[in-house]
Amino acid sequence: MKVMNRIWPRLGLVLLLGLLPFSPGVIARGPIEWVWSGAVTESSAVVKAKVGDSGEPRLLVGEAEIPPSEISASGIATFHLEGLSPGTAYDYRVAVGDGAVLGGRFRTFVQGPSSFRFVFGSCARTGSNHRIFETMESLQPLFTLHMGDFHYENIAENDPAKFRRAFDKVLASERQSSLYRSAPIAYIWDDHDYGPNDADGTHPGKPAAVAAYGEYVPHYPLERDEGQSGGLRQAFTVGRIRFLLTDVRSNRVPDDAPDGPEKTMLGVAQREWLLGEIQASRGRYALVVWVNPVPWIAEPGSGHGWGRYDWERRHIADRIVEAGMAGRLLMLSGDGHMVAIDDGTHSNFATNGAAGEKGFPVMHAAPLDRYARPKGGPYSHGIAGRRILLGLVAIQQFGLAEIRDDGQILEVSLSGRNASGNLLQGMSLGLRCDDRGCRTTDGL
Repeated sequence: MKVMNRIWPRLGLVLLLGLLPFSPGVIARGPIEWVWSGAVTESSAVVKAKVGDSGEPRLLVGEAEIPPSEISASGIATFHLEGLSPGTAYDYRVAVGDGAVLGGRFRTFVQGPSSFRFVFGSCARTGSNHRIFETMESLQPLFTLHMGDFHYENIAENDPAKFRRAFDKVLASERQSSLYRSAPIAYIWDDHDYGPNDADGTHPGKPAAVAAYGEYVPHYPLERDEGQSGGLRQAFTVGRIRFLLTDVRSNRVPDDAPDGPEKTMLGVAQREWLLGEIQASRGRYALVVWVNPVPWIAEPGSGHGWGRYDWERRHIADRIVEAGMAGRLLMLSGDGHMVAIDDGTHSNFATNGAAGEKGFPVMHAAPLDRYARPKGGPYSHGIAGRRILLGLVAIQQFGLAEIRDDGQILEVSLSGRNASGNLLQGMSLGLRCDDRGCRTTDGL
């Protein structure tokens, strides 16, 4: 009894800490509140900074002094860098007036076959300052791939100011801000950073969400359709790998609609763009990475990810097979608060997929800092994401991709990591791509 009397107060304290509002580590604000970079290519990049009304900002890169291409009414300065040298590290500084300076760094992509690493993940409490971001930075990635739920403000109104404040909260986090200054970001949203939980194309705050993303995020060119609101689809290339980032929220038909040709998660235009990109990649890239934020592997009709969009999922799978690209595709996802890997055993949703015939490999990486909430499946390698105290205590996990490419053989090592950077048990998978296609290996 005495032992239990000592344990219960401690258990109560753990529960209380898990349920209390989150208190992030916040950078002391100055004339320049934050900077980050993105949209990096072999010869260009975009830098954005929040400078308020402290004076005319400028970007310093080496001996060059670059004025902003625009400054928004809320003080977001955008700088476009062109004519950069491939495979080169650049330090940059944003300066205002005579004293205030804040900077970061990025490396342009190499022309041709390229070996590099990147970190990827999703789902973090708004403004999280957890050490996981420090661990990710220590790996010196070429870029950070963020697959959604950048914040959890769940904004339901068409109020741009609320979306701006959400970005400011995240970028005020000391460790997150440091990660995003140390390497560029490629970011696509999911529901909680686009709107409320399970938000779709009917979300009334979509115009504000789209406007804030465009203003704040250093993104690749957005593929838009005339007369269509929203849509953040974008693509970029590193070496012989083509990355496709799809928006699964802003043109999504509500998931309670009857399944069939009229029900879409991507919107018809984005779906055709995706399939066109995959088709055009044949013979051009060794591997295509499709960043699809939500679970692909789910039983038809289930409430997770693509389960209630089975017609569209089958249509996409059929077109991928017809294009001869099922053997050159890797899917990276978030949303489910878990790390999970499938080697293709459960991902084949094509109409004529033979029993036991593998599809493409799929890896989920989450949560960066949230509670364990597994979704979808089954997954050949299982999942990592242990629920602590009935899921009331946050966990921290991310993905690491290491690429080696000599121009003939491209090898990819995928692994799930904990906040210290250690391998999560069983969470690794390898890909080996050559002129015949890609096949899975044991990984690390």
